[in-house]
Amino acid sequence: MPTFKYSKEHIDRLRKFFSERERNQKLREIINGFPDSTTISNLKNDEIIKLHLQVIEKLLWDIYLSYRINLMKWSEVTRQSAIVDPEFLSMHLVSIFTGIPGTGTAARGLDLSDGSEVKSCSRAEQLGRCRRCGNPVMPFEEKCRSCGSRDIERKFDSHWIFSLRTEEEVEKLLSTPAIYLVLFDYEDMEKRDIIRVRIWLLNPKDKFVQLFFRDYYFEEYYKKKIDEGKTPAPCNLHPEKPLTKSLKPKLLFIAKIYPYKSKITIEYVNSSGEVEKISSREAKVLLSEKKGFFRKIIELGLGEEYKQRVKEICEKQEVF
Repeated sequence: MPTFKYSKEHIDRLRKFFSERERNQKLREIINGFPDSTTISNLKNDEIIKLHLQVIEKLLWDIYLSYRINLMKWSEVTRQSAIVDPEFLSMHLVSIFTGIPGTGTAARGLDLSDGSEVKSCSRAEQLGRCRRCGNPVMPFEEKCRSCGSRDIERKFDSHWIFSLRTEEEVEKLLSTPAIYLVLFDYEDMEKRDIIRVRIWLLNPKDKFVQLFFRDYYFEEYYKKKIDEGKTPAPCNLHPEKPLTKSLKPKLLFIAKIYPYKSKITIEYVNSSGEVEKISSREAKVLLSEKKGFFRKIIELGLGEEYKQRVKEICEKQEVF
């Protein structure tokens, strides 16, 4: 069953967002029967929630599913890639989800008008590789276009990338109100029939989030690579990995997109967010002194505090 938990603050912000005069006029042009500003100000909370879900579904239909269907159709003609770039779509989605507009800077300025950051990645749009001839294979293709082989290596390792090259960039990221992480992936990587869209909230003020970006990546890795005359890789966060979970991103939103049924469902909304649990095996991985992040934590004298944090998010606390 779908879960919808909206805070009063979230509902109030959506009410204001939807009733703003110019925006309201545009929404009424896009969605038939969308209420006017005056009507929205008098709607009950459950009616605002219903309206919010309707707008998200329409957004995902217009700028993802419909576009993807048409792109795939034309790809059969042009033999060009049919990959939907998630970056700008994610910004649209987070604005509609939060009720916080963007600034129209095309990812060169603030992603949201309150200064929050939006990061996206898509494991539903990654190219695979034909094991026989080595040519790329699109995610919706069952066989290689070049040689007809069905022996395909699928790729599902896309991740969130943070380009942090100066201390100012690190401080700017960690002073934002929020970091929203958006992921498009397949619910079942073998079937590849349902695309899942999720949003997490990462708190940049969290002690271990700050430690990860500032001490572990920038000080421990980036500067050392520069000093060695090397070009450092950007800072990466990998969805659903133990280290990422230990930073306690809170799950806010889940939608499912059914490309072959032309259907979208919203499964989960929680304004407060929910921290995801880790397994006992993942807990052991996190607390291994072979891991660079945990070594850095110990070096900073925060080992016991981090162990307590891992214990709190572990499914089976008796392992501690």
